[in-house]
Amino acid sequence: MKITKARIYKIPSGGISPVVLELETEDGTKGLGEACIAYGAGSTAAAGMVYDILERYVIGGVSAFDGEKVWNRFYDHGFWGKGGGPVIMSGISAIETAMLDLKARLLGVPVHTLLGGKINDSLRAYCNGWYFGCTEDAQLPGAAEKAVADGYKAIKFYPFATILPEGRLLHPSLRSTSDQTVIAKALKRLKEIRSAVGDDVEIMLDLTASLTPDDTIRFCREAAEIDITFIEEPAIPGDTRALADIRREISQPTAVGERLASRYAFRDVLEARAADILQPDIGNTGGVMETRRIAAMAETYGLKVQPHICASAVSTAVGMHLSASLPNFYWQEHFPYWSRIPGHTDFVEAPVEDTIKDGMIPVNDLQGYGVSLRKEVAEQHIWAEMELA
Repeated sequence: MKITKARIYKIPSGGISPVVLELETEDGTKGLGEACIAYGAGSTAAAGMVYDILERYVIGGVSAFDGEKVWNRFYDHGFWGKGGGPVIMSGISAIETAMLDLKARLLGVPVHTLLGGKINDSLRAYCNGWYFGCTEDAQLPGAAEKAVADGYKAIKFYPFATILPEGRLLHPSLRSTSDQTVIAKALKRLKEIRSAVGDDVEIMLDLTASLTPDDTIRFCREAAEIDITFIEEPAIPGDTRALADIRREISQPTAVGERLASRYAFRDVLEARAADILQPDIGNTGGVMETRRIAAMAETYGLKVQPHICASAVSTAVGMHLSASLPNFYWQEHFPYWSRIPGHTDFVEAPVEDTIKDGMIPVNDLQGYGVSLRKEVAEQHIWAEMELA
């Protein structure tokens, strides 16, 4: 079945800017993918990369069943794919993900069937974004309590970040080398949050590579009494030696991966035994099948995998299908409170988010990823339309 049309959407939504791709075949079947550079800088570049790859490699009647062929043609001949970073790889991620959705829909099966079948019938989800809407530290314990009351048994937080007036977070600058109060403030916050949620709730910390390795080690040692489930991004992405050094010096498990692109970037982390948990982002590391390969590599090293998800509800659905197929699945990242951020846009029909109960995601058997775009909303944010055949 030939792919005939593409629509790229760049949707402003409460501080993030999801880049969503919709591919359409000659019989009208539609498939969705996402380039997950929704937060931070780079969404326009990601949209452009999706366009460039489509224009060169998905033109002239490409079959919806040829996702692997398209991926390898781009990687081998696109030049920047080899060693490329998240913006480069996010383009092929969106296309490969959308082609897999098309393939599943044309076959009349859920995507997890194409990944070997459903191993996990439900997925435990940890809550990120529970702090949305807070404007000062004093509000954090109450917000954490609310997330627990909503059924979440695990929450993730950014201990070094500053809360902005609009309810989002600003991460530290310059590794905070000149502000040594950051660690003390973070420990105070964490103790208050732990006291609010009790001992039975798991707390994960994302350090976003904010501090120098020595300060990171000092913080993690002092935080040991708070009982942290894992420490995410303790070192600058790509600095495998620093990551391994930190892992040896702290008691908490370490997690890494959202800013690593393709299996090749994860290879060094695995060979160095530099982490305990891998967090590849399906939408910027190379797509569903590439993330599946990374998970298999992790399994041979005895590591857990939890896909990183911080984009739209399309990515939540994609992550659900992949995680359902993983024997070494650990947690599913989830943002249930995006609507608290001014300007948030709901543009997905039948989102997975609406099915979550008591912190668990029931894995559905809908065709493809099981989600579609709300046409009346999405069409207001078309970035580009293309005829491909």
